Amino acid sequence: MLTTEEIEKLCVAGSLAPSGGNAQPWRVTVSDTRMEIRVDADRGSFLDVGGYAGLFAVGCFAQNVAIAAGTRGLSNTVTVDDGIAVVTFTGRHDPRRDELYDCLPERVTNRRLHEGAPLADDAVRGLVDAAGGMVTVATVSTVDGKAAVARALGAADALRMRHPVMFADMVREMRWSERETRDERDGLDLATLELPASTLRLLALLRRFPRLRRLLPAARLGDTARTLVLGCSHVCCLAIPGPLEPWKVITAGMAMQRLWLTATRDGIGVHPWTVSTLQLIRLESFGGEGFSEPEREEVKRFGAELRAAFGLQPEQIPVFVFRLSKAPPPTARSLRRPWQSYTTIGG
Repeated sequence: MLTTEEIEKLCVAGSLAPSGGNAQPWRVTVSDTRMEIRVDADRGSFLDVGGYAGLFAVGCFAQNVAIAAGTRGLSNTVTVDDGIAVVTFTGRHDPRRDELYDCLPERVTNRRLHEGAPLADDAVRGLVDAAGGMVTVATVSTVDGKAAVARALGAADALRMRHPVMFADMVREMRWSERETRDERDGLDLATLELPASTLRLLALLRRFPRLRRLLPAARLGDTARTLVLGCSHVCCLAIPGPLEPWKVITAGMAMQRLWLTATRDGIGVHPWTVSTLQLIRLESFGGEGFSEPEREEVKRFGAELRAAFGLQPEQIPVFVFRLSKAPPPTARSLRRPWQSYTTIGG
């Protein structure tokens, strides 16, 4: 049976995983030699359609737990059952430090621009191989290819800014002051976004006067995507085979976490950009519920552009788009909630 100290260490390690908007949407139940990780539906949003962004984060959490457990001498297996990741602890052995263990607290979203020469093909191939398993990781490094991806991501960003519910969710998940960041310990600390002062002023203005976002051209709302995607070494897409199912998304989260930790070990920055893929899932798997007809057509259009840029087949589902860069370290890191706030022992 796990000790309380072991539960704490494993849960803290798990919580170092990424989650959309730093929502930390996991709920953990520990009993005897079993840890169940599921989505906390109360921490969802419109963008997190069907809880699939949460399921992806659950996979990342479970991967961290497995790495930390093995390093602490806890033999374990991870299985996925009906949208729940289950870590079963099967015995004890002499501690063996996983090579990715030290990367758990170092892994971070790096939104800064690429510096220097493009990443070597072997380095990128090593990251793709680290994901392994069921997923496909498509990469684009040409100027024209990155420009096509940037157009699709920018269109998705513009749709998010103009959609009343998605915009309200975005404003709600941001932490607008240092005090709010410290008190809440979740959401997006503005300092972590690495945005120019002019963009921060614009966001503050739109927060105060949300109707103004309707007056801005789509190209202006997509500026951030264009700048960052063109200013990276590679832009990548992790895709899964259809149909969309919870276990596949959790498994994809585990694969992405292995890739991200490997990139951290190798000094490569990772910056996720998942607004487009979640909007595409809403259209293709949920009938576009909550979108107007023009919005459905826009998602269909940029979804086709995204698939073409990455060379994906119609039956493949793009789940996670991300940038790779050799960039300076971020100037700020997101906080995490106390482990007790999402963990039940003996439930």
